[in-house]
Amino acid sequence: MRQPIVAEDVAGRQEAFWTWVDGVVRRLVKDVVEKVLRHEQRLALGADWHERTGGRTGYRHGYYRRRLVSPCGAVVVTVPRIRGVRLDCRVVFDRYQRRCRDVDRVLRRAFLMGVSLRDAAELAEQLWGESLSHQTVAMLMRWLDERLAAYRRQPIEPVYPVVQIDGMYVTVEGRKRVVMLVVGLREDGSKAVLGFSVERGESCRDLLWDLRRRGLEGVDLFVTDDSGSIKAAVREVYPEVPWQSCVWHRLVALWTRLGQVPWRGRMVREAGRIFRCVSLEVAVEETRRWASRWAGRAEETVAWFLEGLDDSLTFYHMPEPWWRRTRTTSLTERLIRKLRRRLRPMDAFANKPAAERAVFGQLLRWHLVPEITHNT
Repeated sequence: MRQPIVAEDVAGRQEAFWTWVDGVVRRLVKDVVEKVLRHEQRLALGADWHERTGGRTGYRHGYYRRRLVSPCGAVVVTVPRIRGVRLDCRVVFDRYQRRCRDVDRVLRRAFLMGVSLRDAAELAEQLWGESLSHQTVAMLMRWLDERLAAYRRQPIEPVYPVVQIDGMYVTVEGRKRVVMLVVGLREDGSKAVLGFSVERGESCRDLLWDLRRRGLEGVDLFVTDDSGSIKAAVREVYPEVPWQSCVWHRLVALWTRLGQVPWRGRMVREAGRIFRCVSLEVAVEETRRWASRWAGRAEETVAWFLEGLDDSLTFYHMPEPWWRRTRTTSLTERLIRKLRRRLRPMDAFANKPAAERAVFGQLLRWHLVPEITHNT
């Protein structure tokens, strides 16, 4: 009587089967590659084995072995040598190449998906049985350098009426650095990262000067948080453009300043109504009513909130369809949260160029870089 096959036996047989298939595929890849190389050898020499022709250009000169990582796994191929003429192997691999381009493309894609350099190296070993160092994977990402340089040289069209500026912290060489992002908003609802930099602090003066030299004109409003360095940079480089202080940051600061009082939530909610009025005049009137209601309970906090409030009401001077997009930096904040999730597995960066590659790679993958197409 036939015995039933238990789950362990099925799993073992499946593993044995696919191990056998893997070996067969690798041998097939090896055979095909070697046949193609021998064909290229014959074309280069202009003669077959033991053939005498008037057009012969050289002679066979033995073989050497090369380890090549292909999408089907690592294989050791026998590469023919010739004397008198160079053998062109570029149909299979470039000179000194040890991995196929598809393998490099997968590793780059894994890095851009948020995998750390060491994890990408381990992924290569799992997929193709080839151990790579994280330094090797880092070298693969240098293909971004040329595109990043082109991105920082290209002119900027004056089609961004609103520009938002915000930053996030990353660790570079064991120290905190700030990635400053300048995001342009278009009338059709699209956005693009016009420029970014990795700095010691929130200063974006040099970045803004560079954007202005490249053509960032026609801006109607800058939207940022209440950072003094960002505000100073905007007023220096674009003194003629109004500045909007992020409403959400102002309300969060009000919440924090009030402390643990029972009426904190109600006071902040009522303050939020100031920024949802139908016009600037109505907002000013709502501000007066709010101040009169709460001055008796938190006079100092109300005075602090009213100081500089005009900077948070600048968005009312824009056309009404822009109000929701310009009263806060929420669009840039969402982009930063998304970017932070991708960069967190990478933990820390060895130097500033490595951090710039990681940031630019994500922007490129999300199609947030204007006028540049890509194929990782």
